[in-house]
Amino acid sequence: MTTILVVFHTSEGQTARIADHVAAVLRDLGDEVEVHDVAGAPAPEAYDGVIVGDSIHGVHHSKALTRYVRDHVAVLNKLPAALFQVSLTSANPDDQHTATAQGLVQELLDRTKFDPDLVGLFAGALVYTQYGWFKRRVMRAISRREGGDTDTSRDYEYTDWQAVEQFARDLHRLVQSNAVAAS
Repeated sequence: MTTILVVFHTSEGQTARIADHVAAVLRDLGDEVEVHDVAGAPAPEAYDGVIVGDSIHGVHHSKALTRYVRDHVAVLNKLPAALFQVSLTSANPDDQHTATAQGLVQELLDRTKFDPDLVGLFAGALVYTQYGWFKRRVMRAISRREGGDTDTSRDYEYTDWQAVEQFARDLHRLVQSNAVAAS
């Protein structure tokens, strides 16, 4: 049985939900999986594969996840590893938004020297009901500008769960292939 570590950083919880969903798919495929918020995440050396996930806020990845990746990049680059990024930018599938999302990934990779085998770009959620007064108005203005949802009395989820499941299956295959090659 292979062991996979899933490390994430979340602000409003959508990245944690995605991390948990990835873990559930991997467990269904027979992997042993540990899921950790980056604040309490173990070093990746003892695992057969690693997934790191982060949400975009203020047009950047979190300092906490960036630090974790930078601190463990030598091991991450030796193991089968994947990165998933959660952002509202990925809710718009046009070329411009996709390029922007990919640019945010590249910025993280350049800063950390991480070279993941897989990258998943997932749309997040607008959780107006969890935002404070100021953030709710800022997010509504951004959503309006992008042609998105602006009713602040409710939340909106844009995550494509089938894409999340495919991402997990792809990493599972990669880890299994690596385990076979190593034996």
